[in-house]
Amino acid sequence: MREISALRTDVLMLGLLAALLCLSLVKGPATQPTTQAASAAISPSAEIQSVDDASTTLPRNPTPAAATSEHASELPDFAAIRDTATKKREFFHYMLPMIRESNDKIRADRRDLRRIADKLVTGATLDSSELDFIEGLQRHYRIRNQYDLSATVGALLIRVDVVPASLILAQAANESGWGSSRFARQANNMFGVWCFTEGCGLTPLARTEGLTHEVAKYDSVQDSIDAYIRTLNTNSAYVELRDIRANSREIMEHFTGHELAEGLRRYSERGEDYVREIQMMIRVNDLHQYTLPPIQA
Repeated sequence: MREISALRTDVLMLGLLAALLCLSLVKGPATQPTTQAASAAISPSAEIQSVDDASTTLPRNPTPAAATSEHASELPDFAAIRDTATKKREFFHYMLPMIRESNDKIRADRRDLRRIADKLVTGATLDSSELDFIEGLQRHYRIRNQYDLSATVGALLIRVDVVPASLILAQAANESGWGSSRFARQANNMFGVWCFTEGCGLTPLARTEGLTHEVAKYDSVQDSIDAYIRTLNTNSAYVELRDIRANSREIMEHFTGHELAEGLRRYSERGEDYVREIQMMIRVNDLHQYTLPPIQA
Protein backbone atom coordinates (compact mmCIF):
# COMPACT_ATOMS: atom_id res chain seq x y z
CA MET A 1 0.00 0.00 0.00
CA ARG A 2 2.86 2.30 0.81
CA GLU A 3 4.33 1.67 -2.67
CA ILE A 4 0.95 2.49 -4.33
CA SER A 5 0.65 5.63 -2.26
CA ALA A 6 4.18 6.69 -3.20
CA LEU A 7 3.46 5.93 -6.88
CA ARG A 8 0.30 8.03 -6.77
CA THR A 9 2.29 10.87 -5.23
CA ASP A 10 4.91 10.64 -7.97
CA VAL A 11 2.22 10.69 -10.68
CA LEU A 12 0.54 13.70 -9.13
CA MET A 13 3.84 15.57 -8.95
CA LEU A 14 4.63 14.80 -12.59
CA GLY A 15 1.18 16.01 -13.62
CA LEU A 16 1.61 19.23 -11.70
CA LEU A 17 5.00 19.90 -13.29
CA ALA A 18 3.57 19.26 -16.76
CA ALA A 19 0.71 21.66 -16.13
CA LEU A 20 3.07 24.39 -14.98
CA LEU A 21 5.25 23.86 -18.07
CA CYS A 22 2.24 24.21 -20.40
CA LEU A 23 1.11 27.35 -18.61
CA SER A 24 4.49 29.02 -19.03
CA LEU A 25 4.51 28.20 -22.75
CA VAL A 26 1.06 29.73 -23.23
CA LYS A 27 1.88 32.98 -21.41
CA GLY A 28 5.15 33.60 -23.21
CA PRO A 29 7.74 36.16 -22.11
CA ALA A 30 6.74 39.12 -19.97
CA THR A 31 6.37 42.44 -21.81
CA GLN A 32 8.67 45.29 -20.88
CA PRO A 33 7.14 48.68 -19.98
CA THR A 34 7.97 51.63 -22.20
CA THR A 35 8.97 55.03 -20.89
CA GLN A 36 9.06 58.51 -22.39
CA ALA A 37 11.70 61.06 -21.45
CA ALA A 38 10.38 64.13 -19.69
CA SER A 39 10.95 67.47 -21.39
CA ALA A 40 12.17 70.71 -19.91
CA ALA A 41 9.87 73.63 -19.15
CA ILE A 42 8.87 75.55 -22.25
CA SER A 43 8.80 79.31 -22.82
CA PRO A 44 6.89 79.82 -26.12
CA SER A 45 8.04 82.52 -28.54
CA ALA A 46 6.14 84.75 -30.93
CA GLU A 47 8.67 83.98 -33.68
CA ILE A 48 7.70 80.68 -35.28
CA GLN A 49 8.97 79.02 -38.45
CA SER A 50 6.56 77.77 -41.13
CA VAL A 51 6.53 74.63 -43.29
CA ASP A 52 5.39 74.50 -46.91
CA ASP A 53 2.12 72.77 -47.73
CA ALA A 54 0.34 71.31 -50.74
CA SER A 55 -3.40 71.32 -50.12
CA THR A 56 -6.15 68.97 -51.20
CA THR A 57 -9.72 68.63 -49.99
CA LEU A 58 -10.32 66.61 -46.83
CA PRO A 59 -12.58 63.54 -47.28
CA ARG A 60 -15.57 63.57 -44.92
CA ASN A 61 -15.21 60.36 -42.89
CA PRO A 62 -11.66 60.12 -41.52
CA THR A 63 -10.23 56.95 -40.00
CA PRO A 64 -7.30 56.77 -37.54
CA ALA A 65 -3.73 56.00 -38.55
CA ALA A 66 -1.74 53.34 -36.71
CA ALA A 67 1.20 54.44 -34.56
CA THR A 68 4.60 52.81 -35.16
CA SER A 69 7.09 51.76 -32.49
CA GLU A 70 10.03 53.11 -34.54
CA HIS A 71 8.94 56.70 -33.91
CA ALA A 72 10.61 58.83 -31.25
CA SER A 73 7.26 60.47 -30.43
CA GLU A 74 3.72 59.23 -30.05
CA LEU A 75 2.83 60.39 -33.56
CA PRO A 76 1.71 57.93 -36.22
CA ASP A 77 4.15 57.61 -39.12
CA PHE A 78 2.46 60.11 -41.41
CA ALA A 79 5.52 60.23 -43.69
CA ALA A 80 4.84 56.62 -44.67
CA ILE A 81 1.42 57.57 -46.10
CA ARG A 82 2.07 58.32 -49.77
CA ASP A 83 -1.42 59.36 -50.85
CA THR A 84 -1.85 63.06 -50.00
CA ALA A 85 -5.60 62.94 -49.41
CA THR A 86 -5.24 59.94 -47.11
CA LYS A 87 -2.42 61.59 -45.16
CA LYS A 88 -4.52 64.70 -44.58
CA ARG A 89 -7.54 62.68 -43.53
CA GLU A 90 -5.45 60.69 -41.04
CA PHE A 91 -3.72 63.81 -39.72
CA PHE A 92 -6.91 65.74 -39.04
CA HIS A 93 -8.57 62.72 -37.44
CA TYR A 94 -5.56 62.22 -35.15
CA MET A 95 -5.42 65.84 -34.01
CA LEU A 96 -9.11 66.64 -33.61
CA PRO A 97 -9.91 64.74 -30.35
CA MET A 98 -6.97 66.40 -28.57
CA ILE A 99 -7.97 69.84 -29.86
CA ARG A 100 -11.48 69.31 -28.55
CA GLU A 101 -10.13 68.19 -25.17
CA SER A 102 -8.04 71.37 -24.86
CA ASN A 103 -10.94 73.61 -25.86
CA ASP A 104 -13.37 71.76 -23.58
CA LYS A 105 -11.21 72.58 -20.54
CA ILE A 106 -11.07 76.25 -21.55
CA ARG A 107 -14.81 76.30 -22.23
CA ALA A 108 -15.53 74.96 -18.73
CA ASP A 109 -13.32 77.63 -17.13
CA ARG A 110 -14.98 80.32 -19.22
CA ARG A 111 -18.46 79.21 -18.14
CA ASP A 112 -17.44 79.46 -14.46
CA LEU A 113 -15.80 82.83 -15.08
CA ARG A 114 -18.92 84.22 -16.76
CA ARG A 115 -21.03 83.01 -13.86
CA ILE A 116 -18.72 84.92 -11.50
CA ALA A 117 -18.93 88.01 -13.73
CA ASP A 118 -22.74 87.87 -13.58
CA LYS A 119 -22.57 87.49 -9.80
CA LEU A 120 -20.38 90.59 -9.49
CA VAL A 121 -22.88 92.62 -11.52
CA THR A 122 -25.50 91.95 -8.84
CA GLY A 123 -23.14 93.25 -6.14
CA ALA A 124 -22.78 89.84 -4.48
CA THR A 125 -19.61 88.93 -2.59
CA LEU A 126 -17.48 86.09 -3.94
CA ASP A 127 -16.59 83.17 -1.67
CA SER A 128 -13.03 81.93 -1.09
CA SER A 129 -13.23 79.18 -3.73
CA GLU A 130 -14.29 81.69 -6.37
CA LEU A 131 -11.46 84.04 -5.44
CA ASP A 132 -8.96 81.16 -5.57
CA PHE A 133 -10.32 80.22 -9.01
CA ILE A 134 -9.76 83.76 -10.29
CA GLU A 135 -6.22 83.87 -8.88
CA GLY A 136 -5.38 80.58 -10.56
CA LEU A 137 -6.60 81.87 -13.91
CA GLN A 138 -4.62 85.09 -13.43
CA ARG A 139 -1.43 83.09 -13.00
CA HIS A 140 -2.11 80.85 -15.98
CA TYR A 141 -3.20 83.64 -18.32
CA ARG A 142 -0.73 86.25 -17.03
CA ILE A 143 -3.26 88.84 -15.93
CA ARG A 144 -2.40 91.30 -13.16
CA ASN A 145 -4.94 92.75 -10.77
CA GLN A 146 -6.96 95.52 -12.39
CA TYR A 147 -8.49 98.55 -10.66
CA ASP A 148 -11.27 96.34 -9.26
CA LEU A 149 -12.33 92.69 -9.29
CA SER A 150 -14.89 93.14 -12.07
CA ALA A 151 -12.21 94.62 -14.32
CA THR A 152 -9.89 91.70 -13.54
CA VAL A 153 -12.60 89.22 -14.51
CA GLY A 154 -13.29 91.23 -17.67
CA ALA A 155 -9.62 91.11 -18.64
CA LEU A 156 -9.59 87.36 -18.04
CA LEU A 157 -12.64 86.81 -20.25
CA ILE A 158 -10.67 88.20 -23.20
CA ARG A 159 -8.00 85.54 -22.71
CA VAL A 160 -9.93 82.57 -21.29
CA ASP A 161 -11.47 81.56 -24.59
CA VAL A 162 -11.25 78.79 -27.16
CA VAL A 163 -9.33 78.72 -30.43
CA PRO A 164 -11.34 77.30 -33.37
CA ALA A 165 -10.36 73.78 -34.41
CA SER A 166 -10.13 74.94 -38.02
CA LEU A 167 -7.30 77.34 -37.17
CA ILE A 168 -5.44 74.84 -34.97
CA LEU A 169 -5.65 72.12 -37.63
CA ALA A 170 -4.41 74.44 -40.37
CA GLN A 171 -1.47 75.71 -38.35
CA ALA A 172 -0.51 72.26 -37.08
CA ALA A 173 -0.50 70.90 -40.64
CA ASN A 174 1.48 73.86 -41.93
CA GLU A 175 4.05 74.01 -39.14
CA SER A 176 4.64 70.26 -38.80
CA GLY A 177 4.58 69.30 -42.48
CA TRP A 178 1.49 67.17 -41.85
CA GLY A 179 3.10 65.55 -38.82
CA SER A 180 6.26 64.57 -40.72
CA SER A 181 8.75 67.24 -39.64
CA ARG A 182 11.74 66.45 -37.45
CA PHE A 183 10.35 68.59 -34.63
CA ALA A 184 6.96 66.85 -34.74
CA ARG A 185 8.50 63.37 -34.77
CA GLN A 186 11.23 63.94 -32.20
CA ALA A 187 9.73 66.61 -29.94
CA ASN A 188 5.92 66.34 -30.32
CA ASN A 189 6.08 70.00 -31.41
CA MET A 190 3.27 70.53 -33.90
CA PHE A 191 3.47 74.32 -34.12
CA GLY A 192 7.17 75.17 -34.46
CA VAL A 193 7.24 76.90 -31.07
CA TRP A 194 10.64 78.12 -29.91
CA CYS A 195 12.13 78.14 -26.40
CA PHE A 196 15.18 79.97 -25.07
CA THR A 197 16.63 77.92 -22.21
CA GLU A 198 19.58 75.71 -23.12
CA GLY A 199 18.40 72.11 -23.40
CA CYS A 200 14.70 73.00 -23.50
CA GLY A 201 14.26 71.49 -26.96
CA LEU A 202 15.94 70.56 -30.24
CA THR A 203 18.53 72.74 -31.95
CA PRO A 204 17.48 73.72 -35.50
CA LEU A 205 19.95 72.37 -38.05
CA ALA A 206 19.94 75.65 -39.99
CA ARG A 207 19.92 78.04 -37.02
CA THR A 208 21.48 81.40 -37.88
CA GLU A 209 24.84 82.01 -36.24
CA GLY A 210 24.49 84.03 -33.07
CA LEU A 211 20.94 82.86 -32.29
CA THR A 212 20.38 80.65 -29.27
CA HIS A 213 16.77 79.49 -29.59
CA GLU A 214 15.72 75.85 -29.68
CA VAL A 215 12.50 74.25 -30.87
CA ALA A 216 10.51 73.33 -27.77
CA LYS A 217 10.12 69.69 -26.78
CA TYR A 218 6.89 68.35 -25.24
CA ASP A 219 6.00 65.15 -23.42
CA SER A 220 2.97 64.69 -25.68
CA VAL A 221 1.13 66.18 -28.64
CA GLN A 222 -1.62 67.17 -26.20
CA ASP A 223 0.92 69.26 -24.27
CA SER A 224 1.99 70.89 -27.53
CA ILE A 225 -1.61 71.85 -28.32
CA ASP A 226 -2.19 73.22 -24.81
CA ALA A 227 1.00 75.31 -24.97
CA TYR A 228 0.13 76.67 -28.42
CA ILE A 229 -3.35 77.75 -27.32
CA ARG A 230 -1.92 79.36 -24.18
CA THR A 231 0.58 81.24 -26.35
CA LEU A 232 -2.20 82.69 -28.52
CA ASN A 233 -4.16 83.57 -25.39
CA THR A 234 -1.33 85.29 -23.50
CA ASN A 235 1.50 86.47 -25.77
CA SER A 236 1.50 90.20 -26.57
CA ALA A 237 2.14 89.36 -30.24
CA TYR A 238 -1.45 88.11 -30.56
CA VAL A 239 -3.41 90.98 -29.04
CA GLU A 240 -5.07 91.50 -32.44
CA LEU A 241 -6.27 87.89 -32.53
CA ARG A 242 -7.77 88.20 -29.05
CA ASP A 243 -9.42 91.52 -29.94
CA ILE A 244 -10.99 90.00 -33.07
CA ARG A 245 -12.35 87.14 -30.98
CA ALA A 246 -13.67 89.40 -28.21
CA ASN A 247 -15.39 91.74 -30.70
CA SER A 248 -17.01 88.78 -32.45
CA ARG A 249 -18.23 87.52 -29.07
CA GLU A 250 -19.96 90.85 -28.42
CA ILE A 251 -21.68 90.90 -31.81
CA MET A 252 -22.78 87.30 -32.35
CA GLU A 253 -21.14 85.02 -29.74
CA HIS A 254 -19.35 83.28 -32.60
CA PHE A 255 -16.09 83.48 -34.55
CA THR A 256 -14.19 81.41 -37.11
CA GLY A 257 -10.62 80.28 -37.61
CA HIS A 258 -10.53 82.25 -40.86
CA GLU A 259 -11.31 85.46 -38.94
CA LEU A 260 -8.81 84.82 -36.15
CA ALA A 261 -6.04 84.06 -38.64
CA GLU A 262 -5.92 87.81 -39.32
CA GLY A 263 -4.27 88.14 -35.92
CA LEU A 264 -1.33 85.87 -36.81
CA ARG A 265 0.83 88.37 -38.69
CA ARG A 266 3.55 88.10 -36.06
CA TYR A 267 3.47 84.31 -35.91
CA SER A 268 5.85 84.11 -38.86
CA GLU A 269 8.41 86.41 -40.45
CA ARG A 270 6.32 86.05 -43.62
CA GLY A 271 3.60 88.19 -42.04
CA GLU A 272 0.63 88.76 -44.34
CA ASP A 273 1.66 85.96 -46.72
CA TYR A 274 1.57 83.52 -43.81
CA VAL A 275 -1.93 84.68 -42.82
CA ARG A 276 -3.21 84.19 -46.37
CA GLU A 277 -1.66 80.72 -46.54
CA ILE A 278 -3.35 79.61 -43.31
CA GLN A 279 -6.68 81.00 -44.50
CA MET A 280 -6.28 79.18 -47.82
CA MET A 281 -5.60 75.91 -46.00
CA ILE A 282 -8.79 76.37 -43.97
CA ARG A 283 -10.83 76.97 -47.13
CA VAL A 284 -9.31 74.31 -49.39
CA ASN A 285 -9.46 71.60 -46.74
CA ASP A 286 -12.99 72.56 -45.65
CA LEU A 287 -11.87 72.88 -42.04
CA HIS A 288 -14.91 75.00 -41.15
CA GLN A 289 -16.79 71.71 -40.82
CA TYR A 290 -15.07 71.26 -37.45
CA THR A 291 -16.26 74.60 -36.04
CA LEU A 292 -18.77 74.16 -33.23
CA PRO A 293 -22.14 75.97 -33.45
CA PRO A 294 -22.27 79.32 -31.57
CA ILE A 295 -24.05 77.95 -28.50
CA GLN A 296 -21.19 75.46 -27.91
CA ALA A 297 -18.26 77.71 -28.82
